[in-house]
Amino acid sequence: MKRIALCLAVLLTVANVAQAQLPKFDTSPGKWAYNTRTEIPGMGSIPVSFEQCVTQKDIDEGRNLSSQKDAGIDCKYSDMKQTGNRYQFKATCTGKDLPEPMVMGYDMTATATAMDSKMTMIGGNTKAMGGKMNMSMSAKRLSGC
Repeated sequence: MKRIALCLAVLLTVANVAQAQLPKFDTSPGKWAYNTRTEIPGMGSIPVSFEQCVTQKDIDEGRNLSSQKDAGIDCKYSDMKQTGNRYQFKATCTGKDLPEPMVMGYDMTATATAMDSKMTMIGGNTKAMGGKMNMSMSAKRLSGC
């Protein structure tokens, strides 16, 4: 379960980034609701839902990058493409609790009040979980904080 939590943390961290390395997502501050679904071979589908307050400062400073660092995860981004509000990129992440780098491919759409993301991951701890993991996430702004 610790491996699933680490993978989920990486997805949520990268999915919410607003930092210089990636295009800035045009999202609005406020209370956001997130729904994720992780599919792991042999373990089935694991849903997770939560709400989080996102401030303008969080968006401007890319607060999730520091969350990655606090978790001991370092990600490098490549193959970035932006077409309108669609973002596609690859993240290669390393960390002290990972036996090998995680390589994740992302396809996201983001507006001021909604975000959808699909991610496929190999490496990291995925060998112990069947070799590949797929995750999807949808988020929507509910109100002010």
